[in-house]
Amino acid sequence: MTFPALDPSVICSGFTNDGQNPPVAGQTASSTSTNNYINFCALTLPDTPLTNGAQITTGSCNPTPIGLIPAVDQMPSAKFTFPQNFATIAANTPFNLTMAIQNMQTGIFTNAALTYFAAPQTLNPSGQIIGHSHFVVESLTSLDQTTPNDPEKFVFFKGIDNAAVNGVLSATVAAGLPAGVYRVCSINSASNHQPVIVPIAQHGSLDDCSYFTAVDGGAAATGANSTASATGAANSTAIATGANSTAVATGAANSTEAASAVASAVATGKAAKGKGGKAAASSAVVASASAVAAAPAVSASASAPAVAAAASASAAPAVAAAASASAAPAAAAAANASAAPAVAASASAAPAVAASASSGKSSGKGKN
Repeated sequence: MTFPALDPSVICSGFTNDGQNPPVAGQTASSTSTNNYINFCALTLPDTPLTNGAQITTGSCNPTPIGLIPAVDQMPSAKFTFPQNFATIAANTPFNLTMAIQNMQTGIFTNAALTYFAAPQTLNPSGQIIGHSHFVVESLTSLDQTTPNDPEKFVFFKGIDNAAVNGVLSATVAAGLPAGVYRVCSINSASNHQPVIVPIAQHGSLDDCSYFTAVDGGAAATGANSTASATGAANSTAIATGANSTAVATGAANSTEAASAVASAVATGKAAKGKGGKAAASSAVVASASAVAAAPAVSASASAPAVAAAASASAAPAVAAAASASAAPAAAAAANASAAPAVAASASAAPAVAASASSGKSSGKGKN
């Protein structure tokens, strides 16, 4: 694009309207232009440098047009699949951040040091924004923190250079995160790193955030189609969920009441619609803990983990922990994994029960 003059055919007559005819109380009049603001940066704050493709930390003025804007039915949308909201993961343990995304061609990015905001947003032949996403993890003081974070401070940042696989973007946090409370958010961007622009003011969020906790000895998972395991910490609830998986473990040591942990797993292998391979042995585990002040509530072993990941979210079993023997039988577990039975353990009297599913059929529809 080398034409040196403004083409009269692209001049927007609507830019001459300040939006206040008739006046609307509380509404601010817009600035106006008869030449598409072509010289806006020359007329704005004195001594403001042009962005000129650079990330200027002291501020700048960018003359690049917004560019192509998608139709309403092509607005991007995203949802984190791991960690899910309020999940608990193991501290200092590698894991994968994963996010489902739709209506966007991902994996396209330009040189952020030389072409930052330097070209307009573009669309592919399907009318979807061409660009990429970023994942940023910030530390919080607590899950109910109400003060805004400092956007200059974060514990993990990754531009997602690869295209989504089956609609899912991922990034590995290789060193894990120290024990603490966090939120992970996406920044969905056009190719030249500007946040995506859509055609209407009233729309759902184009990005997503998920709030989670990292604890020492908490649930550990490594992303999509993975098996999560957990060891319950004192006075803690550990929940680990990966894509196509569900895992729950509860610990309640240092309490005057007993605690129970229930995990039920359904494995699919290559099965579809309830037909196919066999579920792994010891896939359902029920454990109960007596009210001992210092004893850990849940412990996981390699042979019979306290938590197993369900191979399909649609087949995730019902899990319940009862507080009294009257509310839950001493043991309820079925060997047929296709039934995905509810398993309950009495916190006061029920012994630990483990059900083998080695002869059951898988009920999942996906693949590990």
